[in-house]
Amino acid sequence: MKMNDILEKLHPHEKRILLALKELGMATPKDISEKTNLPEASIHKAAQWSKLKGLVDYEEEKKIKTALTEEGKRYLEEGLPEKILIKMVMNGEKKIKNLKTKHPRLDIALAWAKRLGWVEVKGDEIILTETGKRALSEETSVERGLKGQITEENINELKRRRLVEVKEITEKRLRLTPTGERIIPRIKKAVDEIGQITPEMLKTGSWKGKKFRKYDINTPVPVIVPAKHHPYSLFINRTRNKLISLGFQEVRGPWVETEFWNSDALFMPQDHPARGIHDIFRIKSKNKGRVLNKLVLERVSKTHKNGWITGSSGWGFWNPEQTLNLVLRSQTTSVSARTLACKPEVPGKYFTISRVFRPDKIDATHFVEFHQCEGIVVAENLTLRHLLGYLEIFGKEIAGAEKVRFRPAYFPFTEPSVELDCYFNGEWVEVAGAGIFRPEVTMPLGIDLPVLAWGMGFDRFAMIKLGINDIRTLYSHDLEWLRTKKII
Repeated sequence: MKMNDILEKLHPHEKRILLALKELGMATPKDISEKTNLPEASIHKAAQWSKLKGLVDYEEEKKIKTALTEEGKRYLEEGLPEKILIKMVMNGEKKIKNLKTKHPRLDIALAWAKRLGWVEVKGDEIILTETGKRALSEETSVERGLKGQITEENINELKRRRLVEVKEITEKRLRLTPTGERIIPRIKKAVDEIGQITPEMLKTGSWKGKKFRKYDINTPVPVIVPAKHHPYSLFINRTRNKLISLGFQEVRGPWVETEFWNSDALFMPQDHPARGIHDIFRIKSKNKGRVLNKLVLERVSKTHKNGWITGSSGWGFWNPEQTLNLVLRSQTTSVSARTLACKPEVPGKYFTISRVFRPDKIDATHFVEFHQCEGIVVAENLTLRHLLGYLEIFGKEIAGAEKVRFRPAYFPFTEPSVELDCYFNGEWVEVAGAGIFRPEVTMPLGIDLPVLAWGMGFDRFAMIKLGINDIRTLYSHDLEWLRTKKII
């Protein structure tokens, strides 16, 4: 960089520091502060700028700084506990029983006095040794340390007794570089340059005749990182708001569920491989859950045993103990079942977006916990055509798909069942499963109307919309990614 360019870009603080160093030679920021009346913080900052320009350099020296703790200050004022003890014994107070009431730190005092060989304990009395008799007239290394005379001899003992705090500080000593020496003659004096016009300057005209500091428009500026929501949280909230705008009400349920709500109420057999459709995390506890609605519990058990009045033959099996086992919720359909059992408004539309948990091998597309988005519609005379209509709205309005298609599917608790595929970026992507709840599900819950149901793996859907290839990124704490990720 040319000398003229350097000179033009010098901050007024830099000029004052350079002139001060010319007089002081090598100096600390404190020395320069006393010379220029600049705050030390400003000197550190301006010195760093000058170093980048090659005008100053510095040496660093590590120093040990000590300060008395609160206990150390008390000992300095009152005296060492062991010295106080010696004085009391010399004045005739030898009984330990009596000393306990008069010396608040007797335990500490006695321990150090014995270690120093000042006293001996015989029965219930403290006896001074010859060394102890001389102790009051001699100053110990600890006492000298409390007065500020820190040496290698007493520093460790002071630290061990927690009478001082020791800190290592780094002191900088600044000096001019050859380039800095050459530029000094061109800085005749530390002129006050104007960096910003204020209303007061305009009123008084004090800006006239002043020199304006030049600004380098190519100088890098700090990156401003605004506060914003986590991209996934924002995506969940936007989806939630879209569903609410379509007339859906949000419902919630517990993460720790009974097998009753997680599986049995959905007509998933207790003793059949179909139960394996959803692997489950089971709670390691002897405690059982409870089903408060005994009428619903009875109806579900009868439906499993013999079909009850649903027209089904049931599964022919029911274990009342198994249904109360506690598990981590493996699907949000349990929330839909709970909602139906609570006598919802009819007609009504309900949804939930929440976490579910399943054992899995963690990789780029699988995780042991993830979000599902689930919805139901309860009304008279609903048909498959209504369901397909809702799915089309869901795919285009919420998922933002160019087009949608439906495929036949199987789910244990719906019949008929379909899968929704959405067209994104030139390819079809499976987005949601849906169907009409079977009578074996709705009738035991007290619903004698058709119920449309749909659910989707929300994380995978979010990955598509956010342009993410690894599901673990959705829960990332990587600050760089969070700061730079575009807000959708």
